[in-house]
Amino acid sequence: MTGTDGPVLAAGAVVWAGPLDRPRVCLIHRPKYDDWSLPKGKADRDEHLFVTAVREVAEETGHDVVLGRPLPSQEYDVAGRPKLVRYWLAEADPDPRPREPDAEVDDVVFLPLPEALDRLSHPHDVDLVEAAMSGPLRTTATVLLRHAKAVSRSSWDGPDAERPLTADGSAHAEALAAPLSTLGLRRVVSSDAVRCVDSVRPFARQRSTMELEPLLSEHNLDAPADPHPATKITRSLGREGGALICSHRPVLPLLFDALGVERPPALGTGSFAVVHHDGDRLVAVDRPDAP
Repeated sequence: MTGTDGPVLAAGAVVWAGPLDRPRVCLIHRPKYDDWSLPKGKADRDEHLFVTAVREVAEETGHDVVLGRPLPSQEYDVAGRPKLVRYWLAEADPDPRPREPDAEVDDVVFLPLPEALDRLSHPHDVDLVEAAMSGPLRTTATVLLRHAKAVSRSSWDGPDAERPLTADGSAHAEALAAPLSTLGLRRVVSSDAVRCVDSVRPFARQRSTMELEPLLSEHNLDAPADPHPATKITRSLGREGGALICSHRPVLPLLFDALGVERPPALGTGSFAVVHHDGDRLVAVDRPDAP
């Protein structure tokens, strides 16, 4: 999330189109600076940077995109204040909205890679595009989410599986729907514990579907099987890609391991990581709350 303290936060994308062996890269011309650059812009107050990136690409190019693998961030000073810009790879929308030239962007072009590199005005954008094109253009994303903040065990008299979210946890679950919607997720699979179900319900509501899987729940962590059934489920979903999996802190290491992540990040309540694969090869683990 963004606020008033710290660096200016911004986000954008290297948007590409065309065949995988001959991609074209999207550049924008900004009349104010008379330069050719990549679509990006500042985050609105309290806006998740995933949302910023997708919004700015749409505003500046007319393309609604799904975010792919993360790219290197850029850091520099603007008027004496540090600025951090996060970038992702994104495939162009095949049916973009028409965009009329304006004072912010007066031209949008897709150029073959050599021409794009030659036309870009800033060396750091050249480096970014080269980094984007040096890896797979399309990856499959699997999101692992730790449920939002729940009522404490000590203050709950009912079954643990029925322990609900706190008011803050419910608000956090609502806020998660927007960033999760930027990732092209097709399936929502959750532990059957109420605190997990309610953490993904706002996002699942957009898709009218949610799959409950008791084997992802904390009370089935000691299931007598090797590998654990949750591992098998996660591997299957990871091969398909485009899935959101919501579970519990003690279960998450199993799920990361199933996706080939050797050093899994520690997720706080309501936090998630995006695991990108190219076929069976792990490409990146994206933490949206970490620069």
